[in-house]
Amino acid sequence: MTVSQLNDLLNRYVAVWNEPDAAVRRNGVAQLWVPDGIHYTQTRKFRGTDALHARVTEAYEQFVAGSGLRFRSGENLVTHHDVAKFNWEMVPASGGNVLAVGFDFLLLDQSGRIFVDYQFNEPPAPVAELDDFARRYLAIAQEPDEEVRRKAVAELYATDARLVDESAEQIGQEAVLASITATGKSLADRGLVRRLAGHASAQHNAVRFGWELVPAGGGAAVGSGLEFLVQDGAGLIRGDYRFTDPAPAA
Repeated sequence: MTVSQLNDLLNRYVAVWNEPDAAVRRNGVAQLWVPDGIHYTQTRKFRGTDALHARVTEAYEQFVAGSGLRFRSGENLVTHHDVAKFNWEMVPASGGNVLAVGFDFLLLDQSGRIFVDYQFNEPPAPVAELDDFARRYLAIAQEPDEEVRRKAVAELYATDARLVDESAEQIGQEAVLASITATGKSLADRGLVRRLAGHASAQHNAVRFGWELVPAGGGAAVGSGLEFLVQDGAGLIRGDYRFTDPAPAA
């Protein structure tokens, strides 16, 4: 998808939650999601056009029609391969301060329609178990022992796992291990380590957390990114989607 197409997708996504006409809203939902598309919230799951339309209508009636609010884009869409992420904001329709912020992660089909949409509230609440999992994940690349690193990958990733970042796609445990090893070497050569930034959060079969690059000996962060992990029924990582933020200006 082109940048223009992606921005159009984001604009249509935000607009459908503010749409007052039920028929137009339903058509918007049908155009955004594939027919059996899924939308997850922290505690709920909606699948198929009817359920998705009901979900969007419920939010519209509660927040837009019922409370005089509106949704708007956080103007920070980032995408690569078949995934996209962005923040949205809820503000008074008449203007004023941001009242709530959300985060969405989208899995897209080849035509750019949504087949899975994970929606999170911001900021993540602290959950020690999730933060420990994120630190365990980040430690793998920094593990110097090859066998320990291999075992850690086998314990966390499914055999057919997919690791995708801006530059490449790796399929299978061996390819994932090779990519993680290369990442660790690159970091070590630059005297950097990755550490958890903020808190990890999870819903259904997904875990997300931010990280930052810092000097191994301590110091200010010199880079950052986000990991979005989709797990299989056994809790193993099936999809690892990495977003690396642009380097700060010198």
